[in-house]
Amino acid sequence: MSVGDHVSRAIDDFEGLLNSLENREKSEVGKSFRSRCRELPSLIEDVGFVPALSFCYAKAKKATYDEVNRLLKNGGKIDEKDDTEKGYGIYLYFVLKRLKDLKLIKENHLDDPIKALGELSMGKQSVASRLLRPYIVQMKKLSEAVFEGEGE
Repeated sequence: MSVGDHVSRAIDDFEGLLNSLENREKSEVGKSFRSRCRELPSLIEDVGFVPALSFCYAKAKKATYDEVNRLLKNGGKIDEKDDTEKGYGIYLYFVLKRLKDLKLIKENHLDDPIKALGELSMGKQSVASRLLRPYIVQMKKLSEAVFEGEGE
């Protein structure tokens, strides 16, 4: 899998996100997602891949992650309520979706982050982190280009 594959997949996924936001120009959810794209790569480096994704899931909360997962899969619109939780949920969704596409987690583990994290912790986290780096860097670049920062 080349870097270009990760970059083009990030562009496709980001476009899907833009299409799902109710207010893509001034989206608070978009601002939150931008912040997550900026902070989580460092957290991954500092504490490790699975702990960083666990933190992300804790901040998103199960109900919000389930909602984001359903809306992004089915083409629904993401409203602006609970924007910080949704930013974390969207980030986690895209990371798990990419891991599923790379066959590093099972198909149905996109719907169950706990099982995905368990699967990753069985010796896959180092490979997953390395393979995902170009994807998450591209997501960061796109989110910085499109969304304002939180508090701006």
